[in-house]
Amino acid sequence: MKKNIGRKQSAKHQFIIPTKKLPNTLAQEVCNPLWKKIIHSIENKEIQPILEIIQAIDKDKGSPCLPHPFMEAVDTFPVKSVRQGMCNFIFFSDSQNKNQWILCQCTSFIDALFSTTYSGKHHSSISDETILNSVKRVLKKETRKNSKQHENKKAIFSGYLLDQTRPYHHFYDQLKWMVHLETKKPVVSKNSFFSPKYLNRNATGNRKNKPEFSIFPLVIGSNQMGMKLDEYTEIMENVVYQDSLKSLRGGIINYRWEQFIKQIKKISGKKRTLTLWFGISGQKRIWVEQEDFLPTLVERLSPWFDSFVFLIDGFTQYEDNAYVPIQGSKETPVNQDLEVVDSIQKKLSSFSNASIVCLVGQTYRKKIQRCESADFFIANAGAGQLVPHRFCKKPGILHSNEKHCVFPMGINNTSVQLVDKSLVKDVGNLFAKGKRAERSGTGLISYSISIEIVINMIIEMLKLNE
Repeated sequence: MKKNIGRKQSAKHQFIIPTKKLPNTLAQEVCNPLWKKIIHSIENKEIQPILEIIQAIDKDKGSPCLPHPFMEAVDTFPVKSVRQGMCNFIFFSDSQNKNQWILCQCTSFIDALFSTTYSGKHHSSISDETILNSVKRVLKKETRKNSKQHENKKAIFSGYLLDQTRPYHHFYDQLKWMVHLETKKPVVSKNSFFSPKYLNRNATGNRKNKPEFSIFPLVIGSNQMGMKLDEYTEIMENVVYQDSLKSLRGGIINYRWEQFIKQIKKISGKKRTLTLWFGISGQKRIWVEQEDFLPTLVERLSPWFDSFVFLIDGFTQYEDNAYVPIQGSKETPVNQDLEVVDSIQKKLSSFSNASIVCLVGQTYRKKIQRCESADFFIANAGAGQLVPHRFCKKPGILHSNEKHCVFPMGINNTSVQLVDKSLVKDVGNLFAKGKRAERSGTGLISYSISIEIVINMIIEMLKLNE
């Protein structure tokens, strides 16, 4: 086995941590047939072999025994798990607390493995930066812990972490597979964008003083699967939609919401009201004309509509948890989006027939309930489309920069259309300067689209000229 070049080792654990780049030769370096099969399955988009090992862990009432990936005939056991950034790290050792190694999860069941002899990722893994930054923080925290702590003991599987930090990865990497697993184990995470109520079980049994570990419910990441909207995706989206609407409290909210919308429409008598879902962004990938769009829309569509209700969507909150300020800043994403909403509100102040309902900072569950009243939507083609397009299946328009689109194969071009990329002009990362701006990924690039282009698309899609 080749040892990593340009590596660094933690003083306490002696794990190999490459400085900047993880080799993607994991499939060649693992010696155990089980891990070879799993990594081969991820790289070749074969779901069943990975599902089988997750199901085996799920059913194990003790501590799962898994072979060391880089050593022959060495049985190891999980001793703990640590969450950091977008990653979950599961620590393993043998029964003598030796031969330690770490399994790193992010968007697939395995994204990287770390040991004292080799550390690497596979061809389908996420970015080196995401993995390495997280593992360095985890090991730094581990070295700070009390050196007199007890030796590691075999850990019992406590449940699933359904708490990815980005909505797209939460729903399409985690929740999609969580729904498919049909597990009886609980969701143990504190922060989650959405967890169906039937999954919110209490942990069973008396586990006091017993070490535990938890895992992400991951098989193969949606990006690695080509962002395909497969049968698992459709089932998950329907579960999210139905679970949001069926609860008693949700029903009461829906009733009051419907009465509110009816009251607005009643003011205009028999004339028509357009209820538009409008997504905004105050942090990244901004449509630079977003603050001027709605006033122009009211003026242009006044021949067909006498009143307008704008459901303005932005940052989405974790369920049952207060939002946390961005590190190093006094601003929160909620406040940044509210500044955009406030600007739009001022620009619409002269239009007595336009009303704004701000959804910024609400949960996905509440937003889905609100979206039921929408006639049409305009949203970015990233996570902003999830509620109106993917969950509520409303007609509408998607927009983004020249390269970014989450579901390029999932737009039917009839009820939902994407603004032609030839009509989009990228303007760069509005929140970065110099080399940092040049290195910005496509997900951070803001863009310009003429307001007239979008309004003409609305007129055509709503068949207003007929």
